[in-house]
Amino acid sequence: MTAFVKPNVNAGARTLESRWYASPDVFAMERERIFMRDWICVGRTEQLEKPGAYFLAEISGESLIVTRDNAGNIGAFYNVCRHRGTRICQTHSGHFNGSIQCPYHAWTYGLDGALKVARNMADVPGFSTADYPLRKAAASVWEGFIFLNLADEPVAFERAFEP
Repeated sequence: MTAFVKPNVNAGARTLESRWYASPDVFAMERERIFMRDWICVGRTEQLEKPGAYFLAEISGESLIVTRDNAGNIGAFYNVCRHRGTRICQTHSGHFNGSIQCPYHAWTYGLDGALKVARNMADVPGFSTADYPLRKAAASVWEGFIFLNLADEPVAFERAFEP
């Protein structure tokens, strides 16, 4: 057994100023430069064994639904209905029975995020369900880990983790 050795700290060593830990401005900068741009690990594929399984992930204040579709692909969608902005899922994890339905006006989305049913919209001129899918977040799987990226145009996962 190795004995505990107290680490050596050179004279003059110091920590960051307290503002780096508690400043709203620093947090806003980190949110924009890190959490809204980089790939963030949110879970494992074992959490989504069957199509329709889901869990919620939160990244920098954004709630995301991470789910497996019928083809076995893992995807992520903002947890916001395109109709009235209602939070779709309140439960941290569970199983969708083939579709994702908003509890407010029952807009119904496929597991791929496509809008399938929009109640009371059939007679609205120019309305097309194709124009209102759930908003996606980029998702990638590596070695069973699920990564999400909230950037509008994220760097490809393979390129970001190439080194």
